[in-house]
Amino acid sequence: GSPKSDDDPADSVNPPLPKQAEVNEEEDAEWTMDCSEEAVRARLQDLTDGAKNLTLSEDADKTEKERMDIFYTEVKKKLETNNLEGAQAAKEVLAAAERLDVKSKAPLVLAELLFDEKIHIQIKKFRYLFLRFSHNDTKAQKALIGGIEQIIALHKDSLLPKVPALLKLLYDTDILEEKVLLDWGAKVSKKYVPKDLSTEIHQRAEPFLTWLKEAEEEDESSEEDDLEIEYNDRVQPTPQKPVAVNKPVAASVPAEEEGDDLD
Repeated sequence: GSPKSDDDPADSVNPPLPKQAEVNEEEDAEWTMDCSEEAVRARLQDLTDGAKNLTLSEDADKTEKERMDIFYTEVKKKLETNNLEGAQAAKEVLAAAERLDVKSKAPLVLAELLFDEKIHIQIKKFRYLFLRFSHNDTKAQKALIGGIEQIIALHKDSLLPKVPALLKLLYDTDILEEKVLLDWGAKVSKKYVPKDLSTEIHQRAEPFLTWLKEAEEEDESSEEDDLEIEYNDRVQPTPQKPVAVNKPVAASVPAEEEGDDLD
């Protein structure tokens, strides 16, 4: 056969696309978005995560004082809008402290914002929030004691007589651990308040600290008795009756200074 002419109808049916048209088709495919609800949510989450990471990066460049100031502002705003009570609020405040890398020192800010001469009521009111910070964090517990010392300094006349009862309330509500309290009681410090005031606070705390030490010693003694009784049960036909051990009486803390009588 003869060669095809330039006007072969086969070429005119599907003419080759110009290169620019091919590029445009690729761009259209690239920018076609899935508009389903799940896809939209996923994109919003990506944007939110990106914003969080950006904020985290910006916060990391700040000094500790600047980060503490940011935390103070955020907590104060929540307090002013009555948004500091409950599990969700506590979770959000903790997240802010962790984002700013100030969790262990945050109780200083919380004490400043949440406590005054009615601290015995406020400890109970914001117990869940303080537990979020103090649980298994001895540094946070020590910072909280420091914050409370500063509150006592502001309200000496009303709060100094109530020091043992306040410490017992913090212990009974599991906000402060026994070891942290005993370690604090063993040494006067001028880290948060003047040394003379710190000395007076420690002196006022003596009835509670004595009670706490006795309770600790009694617990250790009871454990030893239990071990001895268990051993005797194995080697003797008639088990010995455990000897009843009286727990130290909390009355060594003056009655008027108990947590419920602080009004």
